[in-house]
Amino acid sequence: MTEAPPMGIIQRFRVTVDGIGSLGGWKSCKGMTVTFKHKVHYEGGIYDQPAFVFPENLEYQVITLERAMSATDSPKVQQWLRDISKLWMEDPTGGTYRGTQATIQLLDASMTEVVASWTLRNVFPSKWSGPSLDAMGTAAVALESLELVHQGFL
Repeated sequence: MTEAPPMGIIQRFRVTVDGIGSLGGWKSCKGMTVTFKHKVHYEGGIYDQPAFVFPENLEYQVITLERAMSATDSPKVQQWLRDISKLWMEDPTGGTYRGTQATIQLLDASMTEVVASWTLRNVFPSKWSGPSLDAMGTAAVALESLELVHQGFL
């Protein structure tokens, strides 16, 4: 009897952005990391006693999404980037665009059940990369990646 793979091993990610809706499915999501920054203080110069730990702040990494380009989902990302670019050009100080909320959902292998979900606050696109195009090259998949900066998901 063969055992079914654990749910969450074969996975896809769905990303939605407030005001835009779904940016489609993605094959990878990197950077879902939070670091709890802290300071350690030893009282009175006694270094063999337990230290006091003082919280400072939380630090979130840039989220990097990657997938094969598609005629359905890639134009949604391009439209979102155009809309934000237009807002930034209207007000170079950044006053017009304050970020939005985005949700990343980890789906199971059948893409029907949400295994986990993260809501990112004040999301900005920081970088989009398209495929390297080479008509004489190998039959490589045209990949796009999107980097998102945010103020956290906790």
